[in-house]
Amino acid sequence: MNRKAKILYKEWLFIIIAWIFITNFFSWLVLVNLGLFMDITQVRIMGEENVIAQYLSSGYQYLEGTLFGIFFGFAFGLINHFISDSKIRRKSFGKIILIESTLYFGALVGAFIIVYLVLKIFDIFPKDVELLNYANFITLEYILSMGLYFAFFIILTNFILQVNKKFGPGNLAKMMLGTYHTPKEEHKIFLFLDLKDSTGIAEKLGHKTYSQFLANCYYDLTDIILKYKADVYQYVGDEVVLFWDVKTGLEDLNCIKTYFAFEKKISGQKEFYFNNYGILPEFKCGMDMGYVTAAEVGDIKREIAYHGDVLNTAARIQEQCKQFGTKVLISEHIEEKLPSLKSFQKEYIGEVKLRGKREDVKIFSITYS
Repeated sequence: MNRKAKILYKEWLFIIIAWIFITNFFSWLVLVNLGLFMDITQVRIMGEENVIAQYLSSGYQYLEGTLFGIFFGFAFGLINHFISDSKIRRKSFGKIILIESTLYFGALVGAFIIVYLVLKIFDIFPKDVELLNYANFITLEYILSMGLYFAFFIILTNFILQVNKKFGPGNLAKMMLGTYHTPKEEHKIFLFLDLKDSTGIAEKLGHKTYSQFLANCYYDLTDIILKYKADVYQYVGDEVVLFWDVKTGLEDLNCIKTYFAFEKKISGQKEFYFNNYGILPEFKCGMDMGYVTAAEVGDIKREIAYHGDVLNTAARIQEQCKQFGTKVLISEHIEEKLPSLKSFQKEYIGEVKLRGKREDVKIFSITYS
């Protein structure tokens, strides 16, 4: 199972488990009342006469809630996956909200119908219970309360998913658990990916079109990041900073393959970029490896930050690409740890004086053979 599939699987599992809990909690609220939906004393009085009341006190409503959570949770995940992987993702925020809301409403109705049919087919409902019984039981207050309840949790679930995307897969849990509340030393590989001639492109396109141009580039980068197990540290204007744990980055040359896979992806989208922007984007990158300190920083806005000379060196190495007319430069720290470079060629550039550093750094260029 690739990384993208694992992330999708975990997201779907979270959604389904969350909605099993949400729907069963709703059933519990209906049963014990809490002053929200119905008079519990009425259920007890009607218990001998009303089949709906009997059903609600039988325990089967929790089976119904679990089935609904599974069906709606699966549909919820499917809708999010569809929105993320389709052209809808590039529409305005308002249109996305409208489309999502319509799909969620359809999923809610569909899940209710499917659960009802499943329970009827397997004869779990009491035989006297028909939809007509519900017409007498479900009041306007009940419908409004149920609508508000599910609308709130749909918004909350989406909020959690969006926050998780904001911090990157797994980082939200780390922040909640306080993993980086105390600074920790970690061994990382950092890659600085920068757009060539960004100033000229921005002047040609104008700031609004240029922003959309970058958004398309980063969209095309996403699958590459997932495939080669990278994490995004920062998007800084026309620059993206990626990183790996050392073992993951060196494994199967993930840190090297990332750039060339991205270049191939952009080349495959040549027609799209020329038709929409009249330009085919080109990027250059620099890499370094070493120990950094990871810590949770900020008060008004919190994030996990990495501090260390590795980041400065990788950024300065990337700046040398223009001078040496190459697209990929790596430091000696990475070069000496790289496994066999089948399909790639390595060339020693020399010891270079990098801006802001006292000692010269040995750098190497990498090309696809």
